[in-house]
Amino acid sequence: MSDSDPKVSAYPLSAPDRNGAHALGVVAKRSYGVLSSGQCTPAPEEALLNFAPIDDPDHPDLIEEDSDLWPDKLLTDVVVRGHAWNHPRTLSFHAEVYLNRHLMKRVLVSGERRCFVNAGGQLAFTPPSLVDRVKLSYALAYGGEDRAAEERVGFPEQPFIELLAEDQRAAATVAASPYRYARNHAGRGFIIDATAEALEALALPQLEDPADRLTPERLIVHDPWHWPLQPLPASLDFLGHGMFPRIGWFGHTPDWDPQEIGHLSAHFPEFRLGHATTNIFDLSDEDFTKRFDRLAFQGASLGLRVGPLQGGEWLTLVNLHPSVPNWTLQLPVERPRLAVDDRQGGLTPLKARLQTVLVEPDRWRVTMVWAGFARALRPYLPQELARMPFQAQW
Repeated sequence: MSDSDPKVSAYPLSAPDRNGAHALGVVAKRSYGVLSSGQCTPAPEEALLNFAPIDDPDHPDLIEEDSDLWPDKLLTDVVVRGHAWNHPRTLSFHAEVYLNRHLMKRVLVSGERRCFVNAGGQLAFTPPSLVDRVKLSYALAYGGEDRAAEERVGFPEQPFIELLAEDQRAAATVAASPYRYARNHAGRGFIIDATAEALEALALPQLEDPADRLTPERLIVHDPWHWPLQPLPASLDFLGHGMFPRIGWFGHTPDWDPQEIGHLSAHFPEFRLGHATTNIFDLSDEDFTKRFDRLAFQGASLGLRVGPLQGGEWLTLVNLHPSVPNWTLQLPVERPRLAVDDRQGGLTPLKARLQTVLVEPDRWRVTMVWAGFARALRPYLPQELARMPFQAQW
């Protein structure tokens, strides 16, 4: 949030709806404390809307929080921010999220490991160290970059990037270089060549999909364009805008040959698991804005986009609370009464839909973002929205 953004918990929003028609709506946000019974009670402090994503200060490729002003999401995002806690006291353990007793997402959590060459000359991983907790950050999931290979080999767009202004080169390199893992630039474990220096410096992921783990046999990518064959990064936090497949839904995707896409599609876990389709690589329209898909609005990790939820559902979080190994809570059933200017001196009631559920077990807190929209005559400018009458009552 910039200093110029209003510090409010509800605000009107003008944007196209899911059918492409002009829409005018209201977004409202509220936080709750979670009691030991699992029931939620309104928090004393006001939950302020994020008018834009908040970058992770330690990892510029990640976001600490997503914008709350996405229009008319198709699904509800469930996001867990905090840590995985090692209640079993084992070298590796599972962190899990259940919705109404149905498993939504499971992440394998490990302590630090290193890679080494064993006596037989093969790559191997050390056993994990024992840890008390691991932050639920994509920086600790599979991904990252092989800078050494990038500098040694280069890539076709590199000479053109050198012609850009100095302050534009870093972003252009990230976008064009195949040596940055497309699913997660900020992670660890992505390596193209098995040089001694690279292996010695390599950190391995601590958060993994237990069904798609990094193994010594999968470690060396060899060809940077074979990144689709590598593991999905696993976390429960917000998915950054530049991470594949979300960046593809925004209209920007790698320039793959259609025949190659067909060959590799079976190996894309996103396609195999139903998170995305090969249409994400349809570059037939040169205008990337026309390739936009509303799934780009969804900020939750893959597997944690559901519903839409209504409120009142039960969540169970396993090994995600600092003191309760199996933490169960019920989402609040209250929803805001929303209404927006009807442009005729009155207010139009809106049906509130649950956009985002942010669970912070470390803080015993849940935050929910609701939004409602109605057809509008035209788009409205920010200065018009700042003066527009609306209602958001709890």
